[in-house]
Amino acid sequence: MTFPPQSIADLRFFDPRAQIDHGNNRLPRSDRTGVACFVTFRLADSIPQDQLRIWAAERRAWLARNPPPHTEERGREHDELFTAKIEDWLDRGMGSCALRDRATRQALTDTLSHSEGSRYKSHAWIVMPKHVHLLFSPLAERTIASLVHSWKGVSARQANQLLGRTGEFWMKDYFDRLIRDSTHFWRCARDIRRNPEKANRPASDYTHYEAPFVRIFLNSKPTGDTPIAAHQPSPTGRQKCRRSVQFSL
Repeated sequence: MTFPPQSIADLRFFDPRAQIDHGNNRLPRSDRTGVACFVTFRLADSIPQDQLRIWAAERRAWLARNPPPHTEERGREHDELFTAKIEDWLDRGMGSCALRDRATRQALTDTLSHSEGSRYKSHAWIVMPKHVHLLFSPLAERTIASLVHSWKGVSARQANQLLGRTGEFWMKDYFDRLIRDSTHFWRCARDIRRNPEKANRPASDYTHYEAPFVRIFLNSKPTGDTPIAAHQPSPTGRQKCRRSVQFSL
């Protein structure tokens, strides 16, 4: 990967033929050094636990009937039944929405920027009142899991101190997705940009960052017209910026 990236051509994407790690729930863990990835993590109270338990039970039953690997059609079905529901819950105003607090949100954005360029390269991210979306590439043999663990650990301690509280700040695990090609990359970047509008949030409720090459491209394509790079294969189906669900109850 060319550093700092000046265009989409400088990024490394996921090779589906390569072996990937698996988490405790037997879903693929996306720890591939240097590969662009999309990650979401959320506040511990962002989704009511009773709803989450029902959701998890329904998802386990679906996976038992439809074990991976999944076809494109089955993957879309999973996203429509389960991932979309989580995203809808995240956009609602449930829970403390602690990251609406400007000082708490600033402490988190400082954490996300602390090792920029040495441990990872950020392409786009947004801190919403109850969750964070990041599009980035790990560097220097760092894994997604180690980076997320560091971000969440440091920011949780700072947030609890600022808010005068104790206990869990972040939900235990996170969502992730390796980026397969330029079309997938731009779709995720555009989803991040559009999150406040989709959730009907004022500018005072969030902090948004885009690398210069990302901002220039998205500003030039406001309608969402994203061409596929000439050196990359066309997607086999509708490829939304959906994530593998990675958490335990």
